Amino acid sequence: MNSQFLESLLAVSQNGSIAEAARVQGLTPAAISQRLKSLEILLGMPLTIRAGKTIRLTEAALRILPHAKQVIKEHRNLVDALNQDRISGRIACGAISTAMTGLIPKALKSLNDTGHELEIKLHPGTSAQLYNRLVADELDAVIITKPPFHIPKNIKISEIHQENLCLIAADGYLRIPSKNNKNLTDNILSNALHQQLQQHPFIRYDQNSWGGGYVKSYLDDHKLRVQELYELDALEAIAVLVNSGLGLALVPDWPAPWAEGLILDKIVIPNPNYMRQVVLLRKRETGKETAIDFIWQHLIKSNVTK
Repeated sequence: MNSQFLESLLAVSQNGSIAEAARVQGLTPAAISQRLKSLEILLGMPLTIRAGKTIRLTEAALRILPHAKQVIKEHRNLVDALNQDRISGRIACGAISTAMTGLIPKALKSLNDTGHELEIKLHPGTSAQLYNRLVADELDAVIITKPPFHIPKNIKISEIHQENLCLIAADGYLRIPSKNNKNLTDNILSNALHQQLQQHPFIRYDQNSWGGGYVKSYLDDHKLRVQELYELDALEAIAVLVNSGLGLALVPDWPAPWAEGLILDKIVIPNPNYMRQVVLLRKRETGKETAIDFIWQHLIKSNVTK
């Protein structure tokens, strides 16, 4: 059975129409229809039902769909294993937003310059969302905040870098001693800076997010009661709100670039207890280890040379 025909069946299932499946696969609608017809002849049963401009799978097609996904996966693993010398294959990689803008662009440029034939499809999301997709075998690798729980043995974790917490405020908003010192110690911050945190409106990094947990720990450990104005799980949006003079925020000091046009005072808190660890996770024994390790090496290289 041709795995490409199964890929077209899967594309139709995911996209709801032959036209959209054709666009995603880079084929003509006629080619998709022919592949589906060939599968139906081979299996001896109808696989799709038309409903106006949309198309849905029959019960028989839905029953074989999980098996089709497994066949497609094993076929890709086989091809990847045969081509490890030149590092080729498809990698579905999830990444949090700050990695998308700060880490990944330089790494992809570096990968492209090697001449290898890696096809990397990026999927955005939160750390929790991407981790769940990795566990469900929807993604091959994810670049996320290190999970705040024990990682199963079948998942390999590789650290990319660590990010100190930093306090950010609109330019001129802060009134603290030695404001221009970008590496104040935690002892110094515990007085003037903590007072500022409690006196001004606070824009909170979602405490239920994995990264926001570090901010919550810092505030709880130092017994700081803040005047919470907003809470959201979008670091770039937090920085924009702070830049507007709405309040202060504690966020991870993620790699540049930050949003264009921001003029922020930033004070780094160099305390290892509150560092956000950005890691790459992948499942073991998938046949894609060499390719994913290759990507990880370029992420490290790009972070060092930023």
